[in-house]
Amino acid sequence: MSQSCRPPQVGLPRPLGQAHGGDVWGAARALGRPMSEILDLSASLNPLGPPPGLGEVISRALELICHYPDRNTTELRQALARHLDLPPEAILPGNGSTALIRLLARALTMPDIVVFAPTFMEFPRALAQFGAHFHFHLLSEANHFAPTAHDLDQLWERQPGAVILGNPLTPSGGLVDIAMLEHLLSQARSRCAWLVVDEAFIDFAPAAARAWAPKAVMNYDRLVVLRSLTKFYCLAGLRLGYLICHPDTAVQLAPLGEPWSVNTLAQVAGTWCLEQTEYAAQTRRVVRHWRDIQAQALRARGLEPFPSQANYLLVRLPAEGPDASQVAARCFQEGVLVRDCANFAGCGPYHLRMAVAAPEEQKRLLAALETALGSGADKETGSKFAI
Repeated sequence: MSQSCRPPQVGLPRPLGQAHGGDVWGAARALGRPMSEILDLSASLNPLGPPPGLGEVISRALELICHYPDRNTTELRQALARHLDLPPEAILPGNGSTALIRLLARALTMPDIVVFAPTFMEFPRALAQFGAHFHFHLLSEANHFAPTAHDLDQLWERQPGAVILGNPLTPSGGLVDIAMLEHLLSQARSRCAWLVVDEAFIDFAPAAARAWAPKAVMNYDRLVVLRSLTKFYCLAGLRLGYLICHPDTAVQLAPLGEPWSVNTLAQVAGTWCLEQTEYAAQTRRVVRHWRDIQAQALRARGLEPFPSQANYLLVRLPAEGPDASQVAARCFQEGVLVRDCANFAGCGPYHLRMAVAAPEEQKRLLAALETALGSGADKETGSKFAI
């Protein structure tokens, strides 16, 4: 095909065509193994599993599935309102945060949007799907992909109508400093710009980080914050997320969502999970402890974990060894799923992400990584890279 006949390039990275992790179903089929034998660390879920007793709660709710779900998600919104100290009118639940990202993509019709990257790639995918005009603002790996004051000043050179940022950061897991968030919010307010903050993993973070958004949304009607119950309560199969914003904004956003967007079982599960305060406290203690152990073990094997306050770790692989796609493929053969981060705009071929795992699962992960890293042969010399 001549150059003049090639289809136009839209300036979007290859990753937009790829889905994120968590395809344990496909892995089990491909490997010919039951799902129970697959260790899926490509999806970042609570390593403790769902709260004990959730199965019984869902079983009791099965008699309700002959009815359409509560389209107003009344009980769930009331539970979230108590949890967040917000009015129910400031909360809009959805079928996972991904569905709400698409809702926002329909709403953000301004001429230019800046997306801090790396980011959850459902944002650019949804924006592209709805024809939005957006740019990535690439953050520096030297700063662990966290925005600096210089980044915040630079982004306004494009005069965007909206800015999208993750906190905790995706895929590194670090937190954006609250002072930086306040500075960004002040900049957005002075320009009447929208600010969208993806806080899907914020429940794993310390209390001060969790408390910022509920207060902030009531003070600026163009701030929208996305959160997820899927990750923290391990409800991936039910799909449950929500956004918080000023009530005046929620009234405008609600009609853009799908009717009956949260099924009955997810509403019941979410309402009950929010009451499990001891489970929440235990999760934060255990994940922090297991994350530290896992990071130390990875460091001992020559990998470089990024600082994280979430339930996942991004690592940089040694440049002299196999890249992330090769490591992920070899781990896959061992029945261990990890995430090649090449499909995050701004990441490189040596960035690999994995969920925080329980100690016994960490042993299996480390064994798979040792096999994968030890099997990387140098193409010229044929030598092996071993850790």
